[in-house]
Amino acid sequence: MKVFPAINCKDFRSAKEKLKEAAKFLPKNGWVQIDISDGKFTKAKTKITPSDLKLLNVIAQKHKLNLEVHLMVENPEKIAGDWIKAGAKRILIHIEAIKNIKPLLMYKNKIGLAIKYSSPALKAFSYLRDFKFILILAVKPGFSGQKFNSSVLQEIKWIKSKFSKAVVEIDGGIDLEIAKLIKKAGGDIIISDSYIFKSKNPASAYAKLVSVK
Repeated sequence: MKVFPAINCKDFRSAKEKLKEAAKFLPKNGWVQIDISDGKFTKAKTKITPSDLKLLNVIAQKHKLNLEVHLMVENPEKIAGDWIKAGAKRILIHIEAIKNIKPLLMYKNKIGLAIKYSSPALKAFSYLRDFKFILILAVKPGFSGQKFNSSVLQEIKWIKSKFSKAVVEIDGGIDLEIAKLIKKAGGDIIISDSYIFKSKNPASAYAKLVSVK
C-alpha cells in the first residue's frame, strides 16, 4: 500500500515548508497531495493558486516528486485544466461538485474522482467507467485532524467488488491501526497529513505507514 503525505495549508508559504519537509523522507518518484478548498464546497479556504502550484512544482521536480491536487471546490470542471497546466500530475475532483462531466473527459488520464464518506458509493458507479482512480474522503472535506469514519471500509470493499482494477485512495483521520484496516479492506493508497506532520519525527511516521502489512 502506498502512502502520500498531504499538505493541507491555508497559504503558499506553509505549503512550501511542508513540501520541503516531505522531500527529506520521500523516495524518488514519491507523491505529495496538495489540498485546495474554495470556502464554498467546504467551509475551509486555502489561498494557494495555480501560480503557487507552479512554484511548488519547481521544488517537487528538484526532488523528483509528483504532485497530486485534491480540489474541494464548486464547479471543478471550469478550473481543472488550470491546475493540470500548473504542474499537477493528477487532480482529484469531487463527484458531488461535478455539473458537467464532458469538459473533464479530455483530461481523464490525469483526473481521479473523489467522494465524501456521506455520499453513497453508488454515486461513483457511472463515473468509474471513464475514471479508474477514486479517493474516498473519510472525514468532512476541508479540515485536517478529524476522526476517521469507519463506514469507508465497506465502501472500499464495495467499489473493489464492482471495479476490481480501480485504484482506491483513502484520505482523512488515518493512523497506524486504521491504515491496517484500510489495507485489509483493499485500499491501494492512503493519504496522511496530521499523523505524519504532527508527529515528532515525520520521517519515522511515514515509514511506519509504509510498512503496514
